[in-house]
Amino acid sequence: MMVFSTDKFMAEIGKRLTQIADDFIDNMCDDACIVSRRLIDETNNDKCLVHMDEISTLAEMCTNMKHDCKALENAFAGMFRREHGSGKEAATGLDAMRIITEISNDINKIAPHISWLFEDDDCNIIQNIYNSSFFAPAEGQPV
Repeated sequence: MMVFSTDKFMAEIGKRLTQIADDFIDNMCDDACIVSRRLIDETNNDKCLVHMDEISTLAEMCTNMKHDCKALENAFAGMFRREHGSGKEAATGLDAMRIITEISNDINKIAPHISWLFEDDDCNIIQNIYNSSFFAPAEGQPV
């Protein structure tokens, strides 16, 4: 018999969402550096404003991504805590799947910039985290 671990799920979801945000920000910083090099060489004020606006847009995208990753992590934590307390194995796999489905249904309200985690058929990050959150209890361990 396999048991779902809320702690394992939450730890992994937090780690993956942090990595998604960090990778996105790293990529946008690289883009901002490219734009800043163009800005340094620009002498036309109107073109300078366009470059500065582009950097501002990249910064806003990073802020949105970081916010949405944290909001999604908090949504999972809140639902698990509200519905199943804080025990390590408080939720069953079926409970977790229901929570994932509920969050998926509300993803555009919770974290619209990362809705692709649920909407992209090729993305299996959440499913993989769910699958890896099960463990076999030790012999004689209560379930």
